[in-house]
Amino acid sequence: MNMVRIRHIMEMRRACKAPPLLPPKLRKEGSESTDRRGPKDVMDLTFKVNTLAPERYPSRTFYFHLYESQDSSEGPWNLITESDRLGTDDVANLEDFLAIEFSFERLQWFKMEISEQSENGAQKVFKASEIFTIAQICAGPIGFPMVDQMGYRVAEIEIWSQLRDRPQPIVMQMEAKNFSTKLVSSNSNVYTEVYRVDEDQKRMLYRSEPTKQPKLLWRSFTVQSDDLYGTDGVDSQIEIVCISEEEKEGVIGQAVVSMEVAKAMEPISIFNESYKQGRKPIGEVRICRYQQLRVCSFLDYLRGGTSLKFAIAIDFSIRDPANVTHNDYQQYSNDIEFVVRCLADTLEPFNPTNSWLSYGFGAKIPPHYRDSNNFCLSLDVDATCQGVNGILNAFGKSYQNVHPLQGAKFSQIIYHLAKQAQNNFNRANEPPNYYVLFIITRGSIEDLKETVQAAIFASKAPISIVFVGVGCEGLDEIERMGNAGKRLEFQGRKSERDNLQFVNATKTRLECDNYSDMSTVFLEKSLQQIPWQCSTFYMQNHVLPGKSSSESVETSSGGLTVLASSSSRRPSSAHGQMEEEEEARMRTTSSSSGPAMDHFRSRRNRLSTEMRSMTLDDSR
Repeated sequence: MNMVRIRHIMEMRRACKAPPLLPPKLRKEGSESTDRRGPKDVMDLTFKVNTLAPERYPSRTFYFHLYESQDSSEGPWNLITESDRLGTDDVANLEDFLAIEFSFERLQWFKMEISEQSENGAQKVFKASEIFTIAQICAGPIGFPMVDQMGYRVAEIEIWSQLRDRPQPIVMQMEAKNFSTKLVSSNSNVYTEVYRVDEDQKRMLYRSEPTKQPKLLWRSFTVQSDDLYGTDGVDSQIEIVCISEEEKEGVIGQAVVSMEVAKAMEPISIFNESYKQGRKPIGEVRICRYQQLRVCSFLDYLRGGTSLKFAIAIDFSIRDPANVTHNDYQQYSNDIEFVVRCLADTLEPFNPTNSWLSYGFGAKIPPHYRDSNNFCLSLDVDATCQGVNGILNAFGKSYQNVHPLQGAKFSQIIYHLAKQAQNNFNRANEPPNYYVLFIITRGSIEDLKETVQAAIFASKAPISIVFVGVGCEGLDEIERMGNAGKRLEFQGRKSERDNLQFVNATKTRLECDNYSDMSTVFLEKSLQQIPWQCSTFYMQNHVLPGKSSSESVETSSGGLTVLASSSSRRPSSAHGQMEEEEEARMRTTSSSSGPAMDHFRSRRNRLSTEMRSMTLDDSR
């Protein structure tokens, strides 16, 4: 097909106001998912065990055991670590007793157990146990009472957590000049390679694009701090090699320097053994930009007071009601219950009130049975439902009373929640809330154009949208939209970030043999990107952990945000002092940029105005 024919088709589509062309499916399924998860947080757990009734320990000693379950709070339990013999007279402080990788998409169950030596010393006698999840200790320290089989409180355990330092991005840029014309011609294309030099080997960190003489200034690039300095953080050496694309010129020269010298931004002489026997430099190279950035993770924001608000919207529409059997209705109800139970049970630790905003769409609702694409699931004036049972009871009530339409309009639900999330974000002096909307649908979408516009609108708000497909047919358009990411575009408007996702619940159930595998796979597909999407939104809008949107400061550079946060949750005498110093430093950072503050406020107000005007345009 030639370009003339393609232009003709596009003009016909615009003339007929055809629905927008969604981005095509990715060739490799899940090829973007790894990049969109972000780095994992590793937590070091410290346990502080205080025995309250030493007289109930005949041996005056005890042992502390820690078990893990991959399935549920019922087990089976696998012993992962245990302490040495501890005395009952002192408070036991088990510092960095366990390191665990935080996972948002599944509940991580652990069981603490206290035991003591039997009288003959042959075995350990169980005293008390308690179950907890990693999600419970994400926001800060938490205490658990340990009660024995007789009902006596024999100990209290405090759990503290500390986030490990994560690799941080470093932005660098290089330039070169004064190359000898005897080795390099005036019109040569030159590129550079940067290696990290260890004792016995070297590893390439970066290769630049070719740049033509004589102005040799290459684009900035980003490397991770652990790649540049290693995990121990000690000063390392790098080798900078300048290479010409001309075959007869080849390697122009190289230099090996320490990072301390390189980041001083002073000229570095490069040498070539074939020129003056390597005794005279053939030119200079200089790192003209070195900037270490600090990015915050999902747990940083949770610890800083950010709360999650969850919403669910259920599509009641049926594409072809004449061919729907009783088994289809039953399968649909089973799929809804499976999705709701998986999500509500797993997200309960992040939802202290256990309340969900619950909506329905794609149906005629009583008493007048008019078409509605945004109604409370309980058919009441309040959209809030409490927990799994509240959502399922409201769904059952609607399922019996509403009349399904042949198609549903998704845009109204998306606009409604996105505006609510944006209004909350614009309020000053309030901890930020991040919204997560789950849309359960069979795929009977009527307003594809408006839904694409609503999704682009929602990319500017603190909200993630997960499309949960039910059934095996008619979900192609929803799947392409959920996997579009930042490729979503309509009439010049582009999605500002990736906040969409798609998962097919029915296919997930059919691919697995048991309920445990079904829920694990489904939750991984539906929740794995939400932490990355949440932290990405706040970093793009320059919101620091623990700060409201009005207190944030814009300190961006090269599209990334220079952020700093404290992740210490360890019980120590120095913790209070460190916390005060960190708070003072954050205040200094925030107060030292008056113009930046005004610029951010004006940008936020401009963003809000733009979103309001965008809504008015879309409603025409």
